[in-house]
Amino acid sequence: MLGRMWHIQRVTGRAFALSSVEDAIARIEKEMMKGRGRWIADFNESFRGYRVGDVTFDVFISGNTRMKGFLLSRMYSFFVNPNYEVGFFAISTDGENEPNRRALRKWILAVKACMRESEMRWTWLLLVGQSPSDSVRKCVQEATDPTVGVAYVDVGSREVISADTYLGRQLRKYVKI
Repeated sequence: MLGRMWHIQRVTGRAFALSSVEDAIARIEKEMMKGRGRWIADFNESFRGYRVGDVTFDVFISGNTRMKGFLLSRMYSFFVNPNYEVGFFAISTDGENEPNRRALRKWILAVKACMRESEMRWTWLLLVGQSPSDSVRKCVQEATDPTVGVAYVDVGSREVISADTYLGRQLRKYVKI
């Protein structure tokens, strides 16, 4: 059976078992660092247990919009693309971190404080948990900050729920578990 699972994973690249929220966060961090979001930003530095005020994010990944590549790609990027600092925050929503309007607002304000400090132009905030309630879905979908894209990843069903903003829709497109 193990050999068959390995074969399925090798062929499709999608058949893997997530045993916990932490596994999902580690996988998403790895995907973002290896280039899942490369069409949006070049993420180049990752931090675990990143603390902003009284909020501790499981993962913070920083980067910029200036792309790397060969000579022509670098020249094009240098002359055409802006060089904005950007960020990606992930937080697990299990136990004491149960999301609600107040908690989501607190997390967004912590992200915005980090944005001001690091002079970031935009960020993504990813909530990772299992079996979100209807109120959690509604809170995430109604997040309207144009500089913070918010999404919720349900590890059990592998569903991504995002805010109805440009950055939220982009986050849904680039985060796959």
